[in-house]
Amino acid sequence: MRMPCGLRIVVRRVWVFAAIWLALSLGAGSAAALEFEVLLESLALDGRREVAFEESRFIASVTTPIVSRGRFIFEPPDRLIKTIEYPRPESAVLEDDRLAILDEDGAEVASIDLWLQPDLRLIFASIRGVLKGDPEALRSLFWVSLKGDLEAWSLELSPKVGEAKTRIQRIAIVGHAAGTQTFEILEISGSRSHIRLLHDTSAQ
Repeated sequence: MRMPCGLRIVVRRVWVFAAIWLALSLGAGSAAALEFEVLLESLALDGRREVAFEESRFIASVTTPIVSRGRFIFEPPDRLIKTIEYPRPESAVLEDDRLAILDEDGAEVASIDLWLQPDLRLIFASIRGVLKGDPEALRSLFWVSLKGDLEAWSLELSPKVGEAKTRIQRIAIVGHAAGTQTFEILEISGSRSHIRLLHDTSAQ
């Protein structure tokens, strides 16, 4: 069954966000000349990570942003969970190549096989590349532009191929050794989303 266009866009954006949010939650080390491989090594996750976030979604035709808050959870080797707490409780779980959408009671309301959605498989490959610290996997999908050092850096990912390129213009990520990290995704339509990591809740 073919997924509706609107749902494909939402799902794609959710899991691209998840990869970068969770990777950024690790922070960075001391200042040094920064290469892409070094950054990916510092971001790679080797344990469970839970991060609170706030997202502001700016739609080109709407003046007021849409705000949501919740948590992203990464469980090795490749399980991702998005839990929305505001404005309406809901969850999504990505494991292997299957995405499950859950309602506020935890009941599954939809299931998506990523092998039947080539565009989503492309994005999921980029998520695995970030979480596992695989620069070659990311370079095969994106043009990469990296500036700064481990104390303060900025990374831009521009899709090379696939259906994702028709929707995502670029992904801009900013990180530093301490404090808030941000992530922004810009779509060709002019819509964009700005994500701010609030705090690591892994130990709570």
